[in-house]
Amino acid sequence: MNQSKRTIISALKLLESQLESCIDNADKIKSDAETLLVRAEQMHFKYGEAYSKLIISLAHWHLMQYPIGFKIARELLHMHQELEDDDLLPKILHVLASHSWGQAKLFSAQQFWIQALEQASLLGDNEIEIEALIGLGNIWRMTNNLNDANFAHEIAAQRAKFYRIPHLEAKAYILQAWDNYLLGNYQEMLPILIKSEELLVHHSNLTWKAEIYDFRGLAFLGLNDLSLAQQSCSYAYQLAQQHQLTWMMAHSSISLARVASAQSHYLPAYELLTEAELIAEQFDKGELRSQICLEQSRIAELTNDYEHALYSYKRYRQYEIALLQEQSNSLGRDKSNSSKEQLDSRARKLINRIQLQLELNSISALIYLQPFNKWAQHLSSTYNSNDLKNHHVISIIENSEEKLDTITSLIHHYCKHGDLLTRKGDNEVLLLLNDSKEKCDDICRSLSSLFTTYPWQRYSFEASSPTINYFTITEYFATVRPSQTPMEI
Repeated sequence: MNQSKRTIISALKLLESQLESCIDNADKIKSDAETLLVRAEQMHFKYGEAYSKLIISLAHWHLMQYPIGFKIARELLHMHQELEDDDLLPKILHVLASHSWGQAKLFSAQQFWIQALEQASLLGDNEIEIEALIGLGNIWRMTNNLNDANFAHEIAAQRAKFYRIPHLEAKAYILQAWDNYLLGNYQEMLPILIKSEELLVHHSNLTWKAEIYDFRGLAFLGLNDLSLAQQSCSYAYQLAQQHQLTWMMAHSSISLARVASAQSHYLPAYELLTEAELIAEQFDKGELRSQICLEQSRIAELTNDYEHALYSYKRYRQYEIALLQEQSNSLGRDKSNSSKEQLDSRARKLINRIQLQLELNSISALIYLQPFNKWAQHLSSTYNSNDLKNHHVISIIENSEEKLDTITSLIHHYCKHGDLLTRKGDNEVLLLLNDSKEKCDDICRSLSSLFTTYPWQRYSFEASSPTINYFTITEYFATVRPSQTPMEI
């Protein structure tokens, strides 16, 4: 590849990263990508043309111009056959799914995300694999398969954690919180949203941060804590207003209206819903506006305004019927009802296979990691042997459970035959080391140095190092469990 082509690719990669981090610039990024497209066409550089069109289609997605973006992506799907490899194919399929989703063509979106997931798994495109899992979860949420949606988003979060992509892990958790809200699992939402917030500390996507506060407010509303609900939803609303986050302006207005209604402040609630509807008209196909009308109907009924209650409820039904009609039309285009069931089955099989991979990666890769009860039995057996001076216990304490996962993996690299590793509770890793005191000293010093220099912040963890202690087996029993015998540990 000559220097001119490399320059085009580098510029396109920069535009793609800018589009992910700063969606407010979507218009300018689209214009820059169109300029690079012309340059690529002049050079007959097919990969550059395809990549440019992909960025342009993505920009249309962020600008909510779904039909135009879909048309470009569809052309791109045919064009990719002229390329030397399939590297762009998972992204093309993901963009087609996203534009279909934006137009409420749910089953078309589902088909594209299934294909994107298959291609991404085959080609090792980790980000698109996670995005496709998230997309499939969203489809199931929209079609009221809430348990499937919750499961898909949970697997997406685990996969993102495995690949160490914190912003996608946070995105999956936010959507899982939404699933739990619809399932009525309000208490379960709070720890999920805390994880999301921690993962996004160094990320600039303000929409996600506003969503966290918005869903937190809805969780508190479900738990009937109106004060905290008001506080969280108000912050989400202010953030959306301040940064002109269109979707969040509408959604946070609905949430604030629900809180106001629960506080019997019906007039402000109705005004917020009217504001939300005006915003939603810019992009919504009925999902948000149906919620708005239903809430307006409920408030009108509470204030004995039955005429408006009936009018709003009729509008709610119109939006619901339109959404159901679109789903029915999409289903009809899938040849038969059984094809929809086959799509769901195919998606579930893919997600189950990914879950199995995650379990195998976490278990088979850490061959020295044992459950605590088995580790304790081995420790007791060692205590009763005549080889105490060649066995030591190293304890690593860390309060962050997620950080402890990384620590466990790092310590595992120090193990050899005869050593055993375990997790005790949510904050401690224990290593039973089959070696001399001198070797134990060396390993403790090495671990201390490793934990000090490890780039924790790069993975959205606090930079503090865990606490390391080591004991002879006798000291461990005497210090850690002084009231118990080795057989009782």
